[in-house]
Amino acid sequence: MLALLNAVDGFAMAMVVILTLGLGVVALLLGSIVRNGRRRDREVEELLDEIRRDAERDRQPAPSAPPESRASREPWVRDGDWWKK
Repeated sequence: MLALLNAVDGFAMAMVVILTLGLGVVALLLGSIVRNGRRRDREVEELLDEIRRDAERDRQPAPSAPPESRASREPWVRDGDWWKK
């Protein structure tokens, strides 16, 4: 049987085998991603929701505090709009 195959035929068959193995690996990876994507951990989802809520709460502006008086600041601190003058 090996006498019937020349080098070019052997190379082509090897490439087909390698291509088939590569596509098989990609299919297995995609299958495991889909399978694991359907099976979610509820505890992890709750923790992610809690982190998201905390981040949104931190982004909201704090209640307005009375502006600082000039007397309570250090002498070297400038007004916030010093560059407009």
